[in-house]
Amino acid sequence: MPENPQPIPTIDHALDHFISHASGDGITLNDALSHLGSGGFCFVSFLLAVPFIQPIPLGPLTMICGMSFMIIGGQMARGKTNATLPKKAGDLLIHGHLWLKVLGFCRSILKFTRRFTKERYSMLVTGERAERFVGWLILIGGFLLAIPGAYLPLNNFFPALMIIFACIGWLERDGLMIIISLFWGAVTLLYFAVLATTLLFFGNQIAMWFSSFMG
Repeated sequence: MPENPQPIPTIDHALDHFISHASGDGITLNDALSHLGSGGFCFVSFLLAVPFIQPIPLGPLTMICGMSFMIIGGQMARGKTNATLPKKAGDLLIHGHLWLKVLGFCRSILKFTRRFTKERYSMLVTGERAERFVGWLILIGGFLLAIPGAYLPLNNFFPALMIIFACIGWLERDGLMIIISLFWGAVTLLYFAVLATTLLFFGNQIAMWFSSFMG
């Protein structure tokens, strides 16, 4: 790999690049970010969010990825031109059969979304303010993803959709995807609110039952 690689111009070229590395010696996330340049924020966030598009929590990986989203989103929101990750997250190696499946799923998602994505609502995907806003969406999605959910189903699924649609919106220059990202953010907040209310209700019921039993 050259010392000063040129940024890959499109997400399709990026996927080709990472698939070739994943089937060989692998590539770390920090190497991927240095290769992508300014396009790294959304592509790596998109890549990391894809494994969470299923109902089962991924344990410690959830916290690592959640922190990564917050860092990447924060850097994008501050207007940085290149994303960087802490060593623990940045040294995560994209390599092997599992990552090849993830990268293949990324392609499937893009193929599906491109049936209805197009350049529109340009004010949401053009310019520095729009870029910072997308960064905030990734940051907030990462924070919601990292909230401990006691391994409850879907607590990672909804924030991941928020991040994925924000990234697709920016990469494909489709402002409607940004609006859909906001929708999934609202769904995530509603989901957590319902969970908190339910747990509080049943917690109070159990406490009252236990008090009457002991009395």
